[in-house]
Amino acid sequence: MQYPITLVDVAGIVMAAACVQSTVPDVRAMPRKPWHLGLTPLLGIGVSLLILASAVVSFEHDATWMATALAGAIMGLLRGRHIAVRTDQVWGTVRMLAVHDAVIAAFCIFAIAAVAGLSGLFRPGTLPRHAHMAAASALFAGYLAGRAGSLMRRAVRAPHTEFEPR
Repeated sequence: MQYPITLVDVAGIVMAAACVQSTVPDVRAMPRKPWHLGLTPLLGIGVSLLILASAVVSFEHDATWMATALAGAIMGLLRGRHIAVRTDQVWGTVRMLAVHDAVIAAFCIFAIAAVAGLSGLFRPGTLPRHAHMAAASALFAGYLAGRAGSLMRRAVRAPHTEFEPR
């Protein structure tokens, strides 16, 4: 029996929801460990790979996915250079000003994963192909990865700053 929604679709939606949840410190300007900056892009890339795996794979799909991921990474690197980062070297924590770009990118990944996961419920031809959804999610995941890489590199090199307790 063929089911319209698979466990892979559900796993992608859950990972995308975790991706959105991991951006909460960005909105609240909360201090966090530097490794936590890499959690959001890791989840986003995982969701993008799950969507790509369910697409009909050809060289053109892979090339499109890689090109959009690279374009997103370049945009994320440029954006990450303009976000103020403060580091408490004693406690090994990082704090940024409240920014919403990661939340928007993670929510876009969630929306794409939800549409891709629930696409089995629609008639064929109603939604864009999975390869296009994988490329769109790769753009946002690449953005998150480039942004996180830039922020981590700057956080390691930042001078010590005392964080005032909240």
